[in-house]
Amino acid sequence: MLSPVRALLLLVLIAIPLLEIALLVKVGQIIGFWWTILIVLGTGMAGATLLHRQGLGALQRVMASAEAGVPPVAPLLDGVLLMAAGLLLLTPGLITDTAGLILLVPPVRSLLVEKALSKVFVSGSFTRWTMEGETVETPRDQPTGRARPYRDDGGGIVIDGEYHRIDENGDDRNRSTGKRRE
Repeated sequence: MLSPVRALLLLVLIAIPLLEIALLVKVGQIIGFWWTILIVLGTGMAGATLLHRQGLGALQRVMASAEAGVPPVAPLLDGVLLMAAGLLLLTPGLITDTAGLILLVPPVRSLLVEKALSKVFVSGSFTRWTMEGETVETPRDQPTGRARPYRDDGGGIVIDGEYHRIDENGDDRNRSTGKRRE
């Protein structure tokens, strides 16, 4: 027996292609076969171009954020949404094309990123991210269970860890005896 989530997913995977075919037939009857084919091919080419251009831009934003010492959560989610938009535009059909075009709108992506981050990160101090003119807040320091570099309020890199001081001749100053060799 299928779980309700799997049953719903199966229903969606069957229903969307059937709706796409029915809509393409109806649109083809109204505007003509060749115009419908032209629309489907045009949105497919637009999706391929978008995947190429925006994908590289999203990767650069993620890398710039990581180099700045800020977790690249929001730019990464923005890039995932841009990639989803491109893939939806590549998929033949008018419903998927409409969903892809909606995901291309920066305020819509920012809203989706903000909603996703609010579901994942409930509390903590927040860092502001800027994505194509839109501001999104994400948690600054999330406990990960491992030591990692993070930015303090002064903008410098802080690395949490332990150290042992060793003399020039290689002797450990912090021995268990507590005595230092002179």
